[in-house]
Amino acid sequence: MGHKLLSWFILASIFIVAYVDAQWSVTGMTGVTSMHAMMVTPTTIIIIDKAENNPAAVLPDGTTTWAAEYNLVTNKFRPLKLSTNTFCSAGAFFGNGTFLSTAGGEPSKVVTASDGYRGIRYFQPCQDGACQIIETPSLLSSARWYNAMVTTPTGDILNLGGSVQSTGANSANKNNPTFEIHSANGNNKASPIQFLVDTLPYNLYPFVHVIPNGLWQGYYFIFANKASVIYDITKNVAVKALPEAPGGIRSYPCTGVATLLPLDYLDNYNPQFLVCGGQSNFNQFTNPAENTCARTNLGSPNPTWEADDFGGIPRVMPDVVHLADGYNVLFLNGASVGQAGYITGGGTLLASKPALTPVLYSMNKPLGKRWTQLTASTIPRMYHSVASLIPDGSVWVSGSNPNENYNTGGPFPTEFRVEIFTPPYLSGNARPQITAFKNQTSLNVSPIQVAYNEAVPVTYTLTGTPGTITATIAQPGFHTHSQAMSMRLVHLQITNIASSGQNTFTANIYMPPNSFILPPGPHYVFILNNGTPCAKAVWVLIG
Repeated sequence: MGHKLLSWFILASIFIVAYVDAQWSVTGMTGVTSMHAMMVTPTTIIIIDKAENNPAAVLPDGTTTWAAEYNLVTNKFRPLKLSTNTFCSAGAFFGNGTFLSTAGGEPSKVVTASDGYRGIRYFQPCQDGACQIIETPSLLSSARWYNAMVTTPTGDILNLGGSVQSTGANSANKNNPTFEIHSANGNNKASPIQFLVDTLPYNLYPFVHVIPNGLWQGYYFIFANKASVIYDITKNVAVKALPEAPGGIRSYPCTGVATLLPLDYLDNYNPQFLVCGGQSNFNQFTNPAENTCARTNLGSPNPTWEADDFGGIPRVMPDVVHLADGYNVLFLNGASVGQAGYITGGGTLLASKPALTPVLYSMNKPLGKRWTQLTASTIPRMYHSVASLIPDGSVWVSGSNPNENYNTGGPFPTEFRVEIFTPPYLSGNARPQITAFKNQTSLNVSPIQVAYNEAVPVTYTLTGTPGTITATIAQPGFHTHSQAMSMRLVHLQITNIASSGQNTFTANIYMPPNSFILPPGPHYVFILNNGTPCAKAVWVLIG
């Protein structure tokens, strides 16, 4: 039966790893600007720009488009046809794995694109190059621009907020303080939410998360401007308002970034929320960005805020990525001066001084010791940049276009280059290779169906002496405008680890216990050796 190594999964979360520095490499071109991006299969990322001229993204009919599918294996892009303007829109997965894109902007003056404010678009992911975006004749309940979306515990999608037309800071006459639910049965009518009135004028792209456990389980945590609330969407009532967060404005156009930190069964999936960066003053384009963060424990009956710096680097328009180990969170991209928005017609820079240096946030370390600065990139990633975890544990980085249209000149030209950022944890130890999952050896061809609390048998290979073996499950999220919609990472219990031959091991991995902790849909399971992730995560569909 082999020697069981049960102690591996209960050791402390801080691993001793011989870190080397991080690395950057340019691997491909996106064809369209990465204003919005989401990994939709283990090998493909859907990229959605606003309606503009992307000269390399040529469709079979000879016209250009503003959406593409990027292939992580070939590092090539496939143009995808769109007819509505997807400017500053949102996206999420249904529980069945279908991707939904909604909202957008006005008819384009540059290319042929109709009004997208009430647009609804579906995409059924594939890996054979055949899938296309389907734009439906049905419309949202009302116009939305800079809205937020998140997968719900039922597998539906919550669509929240925005404005009814494009704007800088929001205003009462443009505000859309409502939410609606998308489900397999159609779309509900809009319901009002007072919080999005109270947080004017900085409430666009509100941050929203399902609270996974504890006193507030199943409620939603919503953050905008400096304010936040625990909210019961079912009854449409605020349950609890939190104190104002310390630091500057965190919402567009003073854009900061936020995340629900990775969840761990060892502390009963206690939810903690972190918000960082932004700007203290609107329309002060030479003002330094915020070098501040604030963290709150949503497992508390009376959550308060803990103030921190932002790794020593002021940053507006940053992006956030959960790394696969579940203890480190990566922040990158953006600028150290100014705010979000386009370079004006007169050439005024709204943001400058690119923040090229990523910072690593080690969430379990004491305050004052959580930040590590990593190797800098050489490519500015300004307004309309994104980053995402991918199945090999590295980070896909693309985008940057603070110009009103495609522009090869100026201080920050339209950027199509893709970079892969290799974090230090990929160089520390031997990497496991998953060879069988739930008795299936054909992996990542289609998602393997798993159930909540299911003990899934796995087989993996690992050379050398094994270290601490752990497991996580991740949804990399929909990334746009410093948002990481539906991004979530959960530690998984791994038991009955046993040797079954030379460098080969078996184990059971337990899926999360319920859909509050991890909403249904497509996710990726990692096995890690001393915090170093496996060569390729396994694609699963839970729920």
